Amino acid sequence: MGLRNGIWHLRMRVPSRYKSVESKSELHRSLYTGDFEEAITRRGVIKTQVLAELNAKLAGKDPSPANHFEAIAQLATSRNFTYRTANELQTAGPAAIMERVLNLFGNKDTAQSEAATALLGGIERPKLTITEVAEKMHQWYPENVKNKAAKAKKTWKAQWTRPASKVVNLLGYDPVFHEISRSEAVSLRDALKDRVIDEDMLGKSAQKELRLLNTLWERFHNHLGVDDRVMPPSPFYNLGKGFGALDDEDSRKLEVPTEIIRDKIVAPGALDFMNDELRDITLVLAETGARQSEITDLPPHSIFLDDPIPHCWVRKETGEWAREIKNKPSKRKIPLVGVALEAFQRNPDGFPRYRYKGTYSAAANKVLHEKKILPEDITIGGLRHTFETRMEDAGYQNDVRAGMMGHSVKKARGREVYGNEMPLEKKLAILHNVMFNPSTR
Repeated sequence: MGLRNGIWHLRMRVPSRYKSVESKSELHRSLYTGDFEEAITRRGVIKTQVLAELNAKLAGKDPSPANHFEAIAQLATSRNFTYRTANELQTAGPAAIMERVLNLFGNKDTAQSEAATALLGGIERPKLTITEVAEKMHQWYPENVKNKAAKAKKTWKAQWTRPASKVVNLLGYDPVFHEISRSEAVSLRDALKDRVIDEDMLGKSAQKELRLLNTLWERFHNHLGVDDRVMPPSPFYNLGKGFGALDDEDSRKLEVPTEIIRDKIVAPGALDFMNDELRDITLVLAETGARQSEITDLPPHSIFLDDPIPHCWVRKETGEWAREIKNKPSKRKIPLVGVALEAFQRNPDGFPRYRYKGTYSAAANKVLHEKKILPEDITIGGLRHTFETRMEDAGYQNDVRAGMMGHSVKKARGREVYGNEMPLEKKLAILHNVMFNPSTR
């Protein structure tokens, strides 16, 4: 620091990384006080402002608009302002604009300075996609990964990229993050809820994904220096509420009432308002009780329509058709009868529109709720639980039902299981016994 005309000034050597944007080797900034103790207090704030301005200049040479915007937003934050675009400032009113202009005059900033750009909204917000935001988290918050081991660092990064990829898969495109709507977020919630009901995911895991997306929203805006008081509301806020209860083994998942399935789903022409693949997947699920991903993700070579007993084979796949299954008991052959067989005969190679995308349940729920076929508190995942009830009503024991559902027979019996898997012939007899009679369709 130096004293000039009774006022303390900051004297700061320009770091070498800024040589390309700053010709001076040393910068001077007034601390606006003649009191030494107060000058010491202000020195850190002014130094932060100077570095923010240098960063903004450096980012201005970068071809990436996102990097330039981030630097400009951080410069506004260093002046104790939230970055707002020119249009946002116009909406805020004259008082908000004048406060920023006075700050620029007080700091003797020119109209062409980076500070003026930062305080008066000189650049538009970059349209970062949710994938880009998730992948930048470790760059924006290096303190969170600095001292982590390689594996822990990878886990920390995945907590943002994993839920972001679920949004991309659901929507079918990579959305601009700050433009994601509440309805799109609700669709994701419904898709996750169906996975939980379908026993492909724990409720607490789905709840965590939604909570992380909400945190991603907050961290994105915090990084840009947005004041919490004016931060746009998160579309993911509070969407995971109640998911934990779905993990309660004593709770009964909501089924789709049998009369709805009979009269409004498997009846001839009942689902003609759906696209062909969406309709036929729904019919297969209604007749087989399979998990949604077990049907949507079937590769062509696991569908056997020309065998003496037409069936599909749920199993782990590798190579071009690589897929995982929930667990070892999930590996099974499912005979095809009734509307399920008819659906596969129309789609002998499976369902490419929904294969590996995870978008089926959101699409089905949306249209079935809009058409008032399913009550609002019931989702398409309830078809699986109705299937087990149909077997229970027909008198089949718990271990038999477990084998048909892809559950652990060992757990159902409470002891070790010996012998072969239930043969296709026996499974076929069970399905014929509980299937929806074609004459009622």
